[in-house]
Amino acid sequence: MPNTTDAGCDDVGAGDLPAMGRIGFIGAGNMAGAIMGCLSKEYDMMASRRSVNALRALESQYDITTTTDNAELATSCDIVFICVKPQSAEGLMSELSEVDFSNKLVISILAGKRISFFTERLTNCTRVVRAMPNLGLLVEKGATAYAVSDACTPEDEYKAHILLNAGAYAVKVEEDEIDTITAVSGCGPAFISYFLKSLEDAAIRHGLGKGIAQKLLFQTVLGTCEYLRTSDLDYDGFISKVASKGGATRAGIDAGKREGVDEAISAMVDAAIVRARELGR
Repeated sequence: MPNTTDAGCDDVGAGDLPAMGRIGFIGAGNMAGAIMGCLSKEYDMMASRRSVNALRALESQYDITTTTDNAELATSCDIVFICVKPQSAEGLMSELSEVDFSNKLVISILAGKRISFFTERLTNCTRVVRAMPNLGLLVEKGATAYAVSDACTPEDEYKAHILLNAGAYAVKVEEDEIDTITAVSGCGPAFISYFLKSLEDAAIRHGLGKGIAQKLLFQTVLGTCEYLRTSDLDYDGFISKVASKGGATRAGIDAGKREGVDEAISAMVDAAIVRARELGR
């Protein structure tokens, strides 16, 4: 499983950055904050959300302009990130109904909402990027997949990639793949945490202290991911390398198979995909 990079996604130096204009974030919550934290302080950024106290905190943290008026932000910005919860999307579209998007690039991180959701509801909105980041951005180790509308220019794609690649591995995909990516990559950090918590709970149940269990688990995950990322072994090959016949690892793997771990993980992904598609309706 050798390390791969997207052919059109090489990092660029500061001198290569295109002029972005003003970048706005509607719904500046956890994910928007993570994206802002990865972007250069040289960018002119603006954020909106309902909580005035939260906006004050963003102002001091990122030295940005803020507003509680979403339409004001959309009017003022050249690139508009839409970061509200999917359930709030219809209401937001009503708020933005008077804004002309003809000269704006829209980047949505809303689970389930297709590009057509925005082009059909926003005035003269044709240049849309649909992205699915994850909270690895908080430590600049995120993973982001994105799809673009047919009307996006090469410059639009380049700008979107630079913004989404900040603090993340960003890759362009087909829009029909995004719901699956939402379940695997977008939800993945929580799924992995769920699995780690189960391992930690089991270790504690068998007498290991929480602190040492957690440190060992974190380092084990880091080492495993780095090995898989840089070696030619696939998952099964790596499992076979660790799980010798008649050993403790093989006993644990066999127990997992008997207890339906594979089916449970598959069910988690299936349920997340179904919910992502429901949110898009």
